Amino acid sequence: MAAQLYKTHSGQLFHAGSIVIINVGLPARGKTHGSRSLIRYMNWLGVQSKSFHMGQYRRRLYGPDISADYFDLGNKEMAESRVKAENSCIEDIIEYLTTGGGQLAIFDASNLRAARRRQIYDKFEEFKIRPLFIEYICENEAIVDENIRKVKISSPDYITMDPDVAVSDFKERIARMAPHYETIEDTDLSYIKLYNVGEHFVVNNIRGYLQSRVVFYMMNLHISDRTIYLARSGESSNEGSYKADAPLSATGHNYARNLRDAITRRIEERNKGVLAKTGVDMSHRTLKVWTSTHVKSYQTAEYFAHRENVSVRRRMLLKGLNPGVCENLTLEEVKEKFPSEYQSYLRDPYHHRYSLAESYHDVSVRLEPVILELEREHDDILIIAPESALRCINAYFAPQGMPDSLIPTLAFPRSIFVELTPTAYGCKERRIGISPSNVDSSSSDSEDT
Repeated sequence: MAAQLYKTHSGQLFHAGSIVIINVGLPARGKTHGSRSLIRYMNWLGVQSKSFHMGQYRRRLYGPDISADYFDLGNKEMAESRVKAENSCIEDIIEYLTTGGGQLAIFDASNLRAARRRQIYDKFEEFKIRPLFIEYICENEAIVDENIRKVKISSPDYITMDPDVAVSDFKERIARMAPHYETIEDTDLSYIKLYNVGEHFVVNNIRGYLQSRVVFYMMNLHISDRTIYLARSGESSNEGSYKADAPLSATGHNYARNLRDAITRRIEERNKGVLAKTGVDMSHRTLKVWTSTHVKSYQTAEYFAHRENVSVRRRMLLKGLNPGVCENLTLEEVKEKFPSEYQSYLRDPYHHRYSLAESYHDVSVRLEPVILELEREHDDILIIAPESALRCINAYFAPQGMPDSLIPTLAFPRSIFVELTPTAYGCKERRIGISPSNVDSSSSDSEDT
């Protein structure tokens, strides 16, 4: 809930009531990737949200080794099994939205037939849950094939299967389902249609602020592979001062060189691995470096500026937390000078705001345009910023979400950088060392804002 704007007694926001998003589309069209990403964003806004994946219910009832006949909607012998799994998922969604504290849920299933979609719609309406359909349409077979090979064959259904056999089996599932696919045509429904994973959109009958936010987010989404790197700004010559905005110290310049070399090595390692595994050459891929407008941040980024396929951009929104009256004070000094404020900080370090200062919540709200641009970007991104901004960005991508109280405790020592790889089933995080022999260890012990 990092960027939640306000709280209510019911826990629901924006006077929107409960919403269920019902996915529509053949497999390997990006439904699960879109669902997981949307849930991450909505929870970050403070909207209690959860995705319910149909495959998990199917495996729970029938196991992972199931005949392709199950996916043939014309096979009446399997109809009862399919409906049983669907109804189990729908019941859990209703419970989550009516008594479980949730406000938004996603029914992540294919939902190919119009008549069945209408039954599901009516079921949710009985409980005053407002349905919104999102249809994923992909007319580009190259995108589908790439999604199958990169994502689907690593799903629980195929984890022990030979990759080529898994691809063949998955394509057989799609072939069984495709003849029964009926696109959404009922204009009384609220729906979004995404073509070729964001190439263009059709939006119909969208109601209310929360549904509008869903549309806004989905228009920033894609499923292309990319990596996000997070690295702290180098040490300045006046590290404790926010207002001084001092340049890099000698140690800071040494760190910046080592960071550049470490990031370069990591990208080269990744590119070699991808080339060996898939045959795709990523050596000409662009690395975009975003840096805050603090002098120490963009001086750190300047070490990347003259590299091939690298662009550097300053972003004011990436500035660190303004400490206000606590400028240049240690926690012990804050405790002595502002005892009541210090106690408030201990009770809620994420939301507490000292006089003339920002809170971590303020920083998260400020960073929302950066978050959306990160979701929209197809290129690799390196963010060089103060620790407070990195904490808020890292929290957004946390695989299982992160309690607000933990965000101010996230550590970004100058001995490492963080690598984030968004995937269809979450976001992989890895902390990679910058050669310790080349980094002043003392620089990782101080905190910048």
